[in-house]
This record gives sequence, structure tokens and C-alpha cells, in this order.
Amino acid sequence: MGKVDCFYIEGIDCWFYSQEHEPVHFHAKKSGEWEVKVNFLEQKERMIEWVGGSGRMSRAQRKLLCETAEQYREILLKEWEKKVLCDA
Repeated sequence: MGKVDCFYIEGIDCWFYSQEHEPVHFHAKKSGEWEVKVNFLEQKERMIEWVGGSGRMSRAQRKLLCETAEQYREILLKEWEKKVLCDA
């Protein structure tokens, strides 16, 4: 498992699993509330995929996660290649 290094969002953990499957994505979790996959090469409307949790992701959290992923898309792809594909 490799932490996303190119950005930090207070209160949200973001990471890549090694030997993960496509589509390219990272996981994001608000501890004790929710976990999602962020398919960062997709459009905002299709970027977030619910994984689980008992809480609810706010619109502000969703917007922040999507906008941050869009802003760092190129760097995230390089991290994916290094941390996921190279560990396969």
C-alpha cells in the first residue's frame, strides 16, 4: 500500500493498493465514516465510487476530492504507475 504523496487533505487518508486493478484510481477514507475509490481519469460526475462505511460524504468533501484529483491528475497517474504497476 502506498500513500498518495502529491497532495494532502486534512482528515482524509488517500492511498494506492499495490497490485491493484484498473481503472486507475486511489482510495480515500474519512475514518469512521466512509471510504471511496477515486477514478481520477474520469469526469467529476463519475469519479467517485462508493466502497463503504456508515457515514455520508458531504457535497463539500466530494467537491474537494474531485477538484484536487483533477488538479493533480498527471502526478497521480505517475504515482499510480510507480506504486501500483511497478509493485505488480
